[in-house]
Amino acid sequence: MTRQTPPARLSWPWRSACTARLVPGGDDFLAAIGAQLQAARRSILIELYLCSSGQLFEDWLAILRDAVARGVQVRVLLDDAGSHGLSRRDRDRLDQSGVTLRWFNPLRFGHPLNALIRDHRKLIIIDEQYAWTGGMGLDDHYAAALCGDDAWRDLMVCCEGPVVKDVLALCEQVWSLAGNGPLHGALRWRLHRDVVHSQDDVPAQTPSARLSAARGGKRNPLLRTFIRRIGRAREQIWLCTPYFLPPRPLYKALQRAARRGVTVRLLICGDCTDHPVIRYAGQHLYARLLRAGVEIHEFEPCFIHMKAARVDDWCTLGSFNYDRWNSNWNLEANIEWCDEELCSALDDLRQQLQQECRHIDHATWRRRGPFARVRESLMFWFGTRLLRLLHALR
Repeated sequence: MTRQTPPARLSWPWRSACTARLVPGGDDFLAAIGAQLQAARRSILIELYLCSSGQLFEDWLAILRDAVARGVQVRVLLDDAGSHGLSRRDRDRLDQSGVTLRWFNPLRFGHPLNALIRDHRKLIIIDEQYAWTGGMGLDDHYAAALCGDDAWRDLMVCCEGPVVKDVLALCEQVWSLAGNGPLHGALRWRLHRDVVHSQDDVPAQTPSARLSAARGGKRNPLLRTFIRRIGRAREQIWLCTPYFLPPRPLYKALQRAARRGVTVRLLICGDCTDHPVIRYAGQHLYARLLRAGVEIHEFEPCFIHMKAARVDDWCTLGSFNYDRWNSNWNLEANIEWCDEELCSALDDLRQQLQQECRHIDHATWRRRGPFARVRESLMFWFGTRLLRLLHALR
């Protein structure tokens, strides 16, 4: 008998009395999260997209085993496709460690479109007191101690306060869904029905935090909220994303904001990327954005996997990449903040990162060769047509 799954709530009210701490850099946030895991006394709930065999997995497996041994309830939810790099042996070891383990939407033959629906969230809740979100995965690429200069650059945020209960409620929803096995037919977790939205878009007081989530498809709350904020921006907008192929409403909103005098900055992957096709497709939009006055900075030292956005004194951090694929298929989760201090910390990080970027100006971009222009056009055409086809078939 299939268990009843809770309604798919995608957004929550603004919560006051919340605090946040930005922790950029894999070694730093891995150490901070690891210390909290080792100190956990009641419960640990981990929901991740990416998990791979390697030294970092070994370290965390030992930490989770120790937690189970001292009586902590440990639950781990991993996406079956995102964790394809976790060997069968390590999957068995994790399952036998005392951890309660579930897999989101296990891959199976005969259901190719359902297999595209993935849990891309990155959430860690410790003792119902701390909630971490951002871009991390359990993979050696995040640790500079293991990969040196090739380590991915990322960001996590540690939240405390009432918003932690909302993150827990969201995790419980997908935990229940994953317990029902592969997704099928009526699928999407009754996601075309019973979706609860919070209509309050302005916090009663600041600083305040709000959890927002997405399940792919139309009416993506994360995307719509960001576009509304861009439309009301007065001073500045910053978007950092590893995969710049934004939906049309988003890049049009960025153009309009720049034209009305708002400072609009984009921080995007340079040559170091794990999806060059997406990078070239996104470059097809550069000329239009640059003409509108948008600043574009390509990060050069390594792959930047950070997902963050700021509009004036509002910011959002989490798993959402603001690209067309994430908008249409993935389960995502971000935490929004109306907090001048947090926005200031994010701006300090932006300035540090831009020092390692290549600034692209309109005059230089116009001088690129014909090969680059054709490549960008072909990748954009191929990428957008493929996404439209998949969207029509589902």
